[in-house]
Amino acid sequence: MIADPAPRRRVASLRLPAIIGFTAAIVVYVLRLDSVVGLTIDDAWYVLLARALAQGQGYSIINSPTPGILPLYPPGFPLILSVFYRLLPDFPENLWLLKSISIVSMLGAGWLTLFYLRRDREVRPLIALGIALATMFCPPLVFLATGTVMSECFFTLLLIATVVVIERSVVAARQGVRSAMIWISAGAVLASYAWLTRSIAVALIAAIFIYLIKERLIRQALLFAVLVTLLVGPWVLYSRSHAPTPEQQREQGGHIIQPYTEQFWQRVASDTASGRITPAEIPARVWNNILEISGRDALHIAAAPIFENMRDAYEEARKLFSQGPTDKTEDTLIISFLLSLLMLAGFLSAVRERVTLIEIALPLLIAITVLWPWETLRFMLPLTPFLFFYLMRGLGALTDLLKQAFTPAVQTIGVILLLGVNLYGNLTYLSIKLSNSAIDRPQWLQSFDDTMTLFGWVERTIPKDETLVTLNPPLVYLYTGRKTVAWEKPGEKWEMWKRLGIRHVVWFSAYPVPAEPGQSKYPLAYRQGNLMDYRVVDLGPPDNRLPW
Repeated sequence: MIADPAPRRRVASLRLPAIIGFTAAIVVYVLRLDSVVGLTIDDAWYVLLARALAQGQGYSIINSPTPGILPLYPPGFPLILSVFYRLLPDFPENLWLLKSISIVSMLGAGWLTLFYLRRDREVRPLIALGIALATMFCPPLVFLATGTVMSECFFTLLLIATVVVIERSVVAARQGVRSAMIWISAGAVLASYAWLTRSIAVALIAAIFIYLIKERLIRQALLFAVLVTLLVGPWVLYSRSHAPTPEQQREQGGHIIQPYTEQFWQRVASDTASGRITPAEIPARVWNNILEISGRDALHIAAAPIFENMRDAYEEARKLFSQGPTDKTEDTLIISFLLSLLMLAGFLSAVRERVTLIEIALPLLIAITVLWPWETLRFMLPLTPFLFFYLMRGLGALTDLLKQAFTPAVQTIGVILLLGVNLYGNLTYLSIKLSNSAIDRPQWLQSFDDTMTLFGWVERTIPKDETLVTLNPPLVYLYTGRKTVAWEKPGEKWEMWKRLGIRHVVWFSAYPVPAEPGQSKYPLAYRQGNLMDYRVVDLGPPDNRLPW
């Protein structure tokens, strides 16, 4: 067990260590903050869409030669970014402000985790604080907050906030307090915005409805369902009625215009060249993703420094982009499986005691994750505070089998180790980042420096009115102002690219992506010679060029 038998007045003992811990978190986030954006591609799209909204161009793909193409990303996160984009409209000078959303989200998620564990799960004060701090110091989440403009950190805040508010509404309903309906309304708003931020939150919405029915709160469940329908319905109807036409999809390419129903059947979501699967292959995908979550992600989330010492992240990313999802049967880590078993034991222990909202939501969120053809880590990271809670509860369940008197001590040691290894991961990164040696700088920063050098060449050499084809259309547009389309299926798009006046291929990625064989017969206009082999391929004048 992990419950705190002491009175609530013991919360006062948390003030000083909480102040120290949260201050340390702020320092770490500020020191890790960098000027990188867009290397994940997704965050470049978020910033581009925020710019479109802030500049009054509507929610559209402004980099495309054809104006007015609607993206199929939900608009929640770009909308928040656009508010800050209006405050400081100069890009990239406003990057620190855009990233501050994720940083503040992680601090808020830490505070809400502490509040949730103390009030709703009755966790001992120092254990609850340790879990909250470990969540904020989790290196992959810190990286996403400071090295990208991704939505995971903001989604983590929405997820924990929704759970807290819904649990509050259930307590109020049991007590017959009139504010119960206000709390359920607030929960509907949060859950709806979570869905508008990341579509996987449909599992959270379903879990809330199931939970309210389980608690026999029928009126609250109906109110929740009506409010969610009213809040997300307009976007669903609008996005379907304004979905990109087949010609627009063909022009822009990439995942920004691909519906989820299409991506689901691809071997790698959004990669049209990866091929398609049949229904008979879904069980293999599910099993592969289960192995990835239990045999890799559990360790990556709980102890990133240990995971990164055992696996090369860049080599794995290269395999994903060049080969698609690989068989994880022989690529798992025993220590990750052990952590997963502890988390599972903690989850089952919680279920035996009482099924709360997260005990329904977590399996549904993971179910969607194992069905989706992409790396599972990004879907699992927003669950970090709950996974850490179950990990500590699993330690308690294990020691209860031996001798209950050991449980508090084992959990205290466990949370100290959890917090320590995550803090160590950040300090190690900072020591490399702040090193005077350019060679020793993190590869992520070196890749972005090389990207800026490449963009400088594009800016000086390629005419402003030329449309470019690239692996990263939004980032090229943000930094060069040139219209862009995605590189995919060149044989099928060759004539269209000629009509659009496309002459140059700007080839770069945060991870090594081998050039397609057909590119070799065209001369290189620029080659950087770096580790990732950044280059610009000259396809020749559109009216007089070699066929693909």
